[in-house]
Amino acid sequence: MKKQIVLGLAIFALMFFFGGLYIITTTETTIYDLHRLAQLHRTTAIRKDLLLSIEKNQNDIILRGTNPMAESLPGDNRLMETMNKCLVCHRSSSSGEKIARLQGQIEKYQELMSDVFTSPPRSAVSNRKAKAALEMGDEIIGKIEQIIAVTSANFNNQEREILRRIDQRKNILFMLVVIGPFFAIGLAFILVRGLTRPVKSLLDATRRLKAGDLEHRIMGLRGEFGEVANSFNEMVASLKKQMQELQRTEQLRVCGEMAAGIVHEIRNPLAGMKVSIEVLLTELDIEERDRDVLVKVVDQIKHVELLMKNLLNYARPVAAEPVSVNVNKILEKTIYFIEKHPSFVSGEARRQVIKELDHQLPEIVADPQQLQQVFFNILLNSVDAISEGGKITVATRYDQKIEAVAVDLRDTGTGIPGDLMEKIFQPFFTTKGKGTGLGLAISKRIIEEHGGSIRVANQVSGGVVFTITLPLKPQDKGEAT
Repeated sequence: MKKQIVLGLAIFALMFFFGGLYIITTTETTIYDLHRLAQLHRTTAIRKDLLLSIEKNQNDIILRGTNPMAESLPGDNRLMETMNKCLVCHRSSSSGEKIARLQGQIEKYQELMSDVFTSPPRSAVSNRKAKAALEMGDEIIGKIEQIIAVTSANFNNQEREILRRIDQRKNILFMLVVIGPFFAIGLAFILVRGLTRPVKSLLDATRRLKAGDLEHRIMGLRGEFGEVANSFNEMVASLKKQMQELQRTEQLRVCGEMAAGIVHEIRNPLAGMKVSIEVLLTELDIEERDRDVLVKVVDQIKHVELLMKNLLNYARPVAAEPVSVNVNKILEKTIYFIEKHPSFVSGEARRQVIKELDHQLPEIVADPQQLQQVFFNILLNSVDAISEGGKITVATRYDQKIEAVAVDLRDTGTGIPGDLMEKIFQPFFTTKGKGTGLGLAISKRIIEEHGGSIRVANQVSGGVVFTITLPLKPQDKGEAT
């Protein structure tokens, strides 16, 4: 936005600068054109004055014997003064030669006039010179009229062109005066709108945040407002995460209280029921149908006990006891137990675990029992997801960029629907008919308490991949290098 404001001010400054420059240039050019127009009119007046002067002299020659005022030689030098003015304007033009020749004729004409008016009136010499002067005067008048006729059209064209340019500049100035303010108002409106729209978006976002909407994000802002929007979005994301943590903490607290009450009220009666039924199964001779019913009751009691155990583990987690461990060894041990699990060996076609372990893997500081619980939960879910003959791939690697050990657990199952991907780590969420829905929630909490992360994604070839990242402790970074 700072750039937009500077750009707007620069545009305003350039508008005033170039507008003022155009007005000054137009004024100077118009003054020059008006001067040129006045010069054209003055030139026309000079030529007409020259023509009138010669015609007057011609009349004086004709009337010299009848008009006493015409008996004396005309004493003005207007003819030569007028010719000198013409030469000043046309000294370097093509018509300058014609005017110079005309000036020579006028000089001879003045000499003849001098002879006419100095000779005795009505004498033969005077009449002869008067005739010659009249003939030369008529010739000069003809040439002057010819010059006026030739140049008159050019003068008229120049006059029209000058007036056209002046009128054009007048129209442009009028447009600048009329349109300029509207353009300035439009530009100011754009600048103000560029300021108010981001501010409005920020205010709307803060109101929605105040109303509890943690999903709203500010989009489409750039510049300084874009940085503010990014900070706001990061703040909302952080608030959302903190709210989730608070909800999770509250959920754990409620679960802890509920689990403690359940364990206290149910564990002992359930234990008595289970022992009693097991005694009946071993000591009494009962029918097979009744025996099956009692066995199912014992299985359900064990399931309830497992549920209470998981609930206690989730609500009141045991403090971790970190030691230096090798992740590969924990995985080897976990895979051994998985391969012995009834779900893994059921069916005619055995399932298969493929190990791709990095034997140069550095040790990390973690609780081996908790890590084994995480790996066992995920691998057991993979066993339930794959069909007979399916494969589970366990791979480890060391990521030098983040200095962490990464574990990939892939299976060839059917994958997870996209709408359920974000729910699988929520407590009590399960897609299986059996289970408590706490295994992945407990696993996620354990990994995060170790400073790591756990992600899940569907594979293009089918199945899912769980990626667990466990960072090295500071004292182990030197060994990793």
